[in-house]
Amino acid sequence: MLTLIEKVLLLQNIELFSHVTLEQLSFLAAIAQELLIEPARELYRENDAPDGLYVVISGAVSMRRGQEEIDRIGPNGSFGVWALFDDEPRLTTAETLEESRLLFVPREDFYDVLSDHVDIVQGLFKHLVQRLRRLATVIDV
Repeated sequence: MLTLIEKVLLLQNIELFSHVTLEQLSFLAAIAQELLIEPARELYRENDAPDGLYVVISGAVSMRRGQEEIDRIGPNGSFGVWALFDDEPRLTTAETLEESRLLFVPREDFYDVLSDHVDIVQGLFKHLVQRLRRLATVIDV
């Protein structure tokens, strides 16, 4: 089992949390669940409702759209980030390629933490605004 500090360090690698302090990440780490998933298990399917964010501790996860693999996520990689914010169905299917240890941040618990710790929202907004600015710069070119 991961300690709270180890969970914080994993979450710190996620770009979305780049402007969230370590102390603030500790509140998110406290709700993060460690999962051990056997090989060839679907975590979610295309068009499923969004349920939360995943971080790969060990193992590997295939991201597919239809039958085509579009990405492989390995240790320290994350997927499902936008499921924390978007109510739209999942765009991909996520399936473990081997036995995998994952950290899962449930969407509903995430919102509970944000409602109690509004300062985390400021860090999230800062990252999102910077990302939008970068996209806007690319479009202007």
